[in-house]
Amino acid sequence: MSGPGDATAPDRRVGELAALVSAITAVVGLLLALFGVPFVGGSPVNRSVAAPVDSPATATATATATAAWSASAVPTNSGSPGASGEPGTAPAASAPSPSPDVPEGWRRVGEPALTVVFAVPDGWVRRPAGAIQSTWRSPDGTHEMSVKRDTSYGATPREASVGQLAWYRDTAASSMAGLKAVTHTTRQNGKDALWLEIDYHWAGQTEPRKRVEVFVAGSAGHVYQMLFDTAAGPGNLNLATQRGLFATARAHLLIDRNAP
Repeated sequence: MSGPGDATAPDRRVGELAALVSAITAVVGLLLALFGVPFVGGSPVNRSVAAPVDSPATATATATATAAWSASAVPTNSGSPGASGEPGTAPAASAPSPSPDVPEGWRRVGEPALTVVFAVPDGWVRRPAGAIQSTWRSPDGTHEMSVKRDTSYGATPREASVGQLAWYRDTAASSMAGLKAVTHTTRQNGKDALWLEIDYHWAGQTEPRKRVEVFVAGSAGHVYQMLFDTAAGPGNLNLATQRGLFATARAHLLIDRNAP
């Protein structure tokens, strides 16, 4: 039997339970406000699930992507027995559309006989002109630039690049040795084009060199060819400069033009 006052005990217990639930709810609410509602798997709202840029996971992913691109750029025939001279292909970024204003430190020149207008860095010296090309050299002799218009190897960028590469591989004719070449598809002057990269050395020498050139079709079956040839230097010191020169020159190449 219940004694005096026992009739109020259940109400007291209910009140105490309600107070405990209220306190727990308040604590949970405070924790959610501080840390957010967790996703399945434990990643909270408003927190990135990606690894930081300097984390080992990100570094590994970046290295993997770089290795994949490098592998795709290796020509299938460089150094292989029975190579046909056909360059391999890999994608590359498009060159910007030609700009009317050359940057500071450059000047525009025209070669009416070649129907081409282009830009050269200030201080570069024009070498004796050829019948189909105009050649310029940097003051220190590290870099050389040529712009060529030709029909010798065909009327398309691919035909021209294949024919040119075959000539380069003939050491007796070109004096180039140890060639490793790759061709990228690209855009130039609003047209499909090819961008050829060659690592080599002069016959009888060991100093590494790099040649980069772009082929784009012009009118009347001509193919225009712009190239930079560079002595790589210690630790490939000069190649970053070459890339900048090549990009700027491509941006200011005007084909099928008689005058600036």
